Amino acid sequence: MKLVIAEKPSVGNSIAKVIGANRRSEGCTEGNGYIVSWCFGHLVALAGPEEYGEAYRRKPWRFEDLR
Repeated sequence: MKLVIAEKPSVGNSIAKVIGANRRSEGCTEGNGYIVSWCFGHLVALAGPEEYGEAYRRKPWRFEDLR
């Protein structure tokens, strides 16, 4: 089984439909080798520039640093 975690129920239901998971349970949908579940709210956020290193803190940015 493969687990797919979506950001919200409506996205989880859309993914389940596409991959053929059609058995609904409480908090998930199963089928076709998948379990699709969901959370409420954003699962990932971008880190601030300071998390990426010195090259991204200085201004102006240099093209060489973006490669």
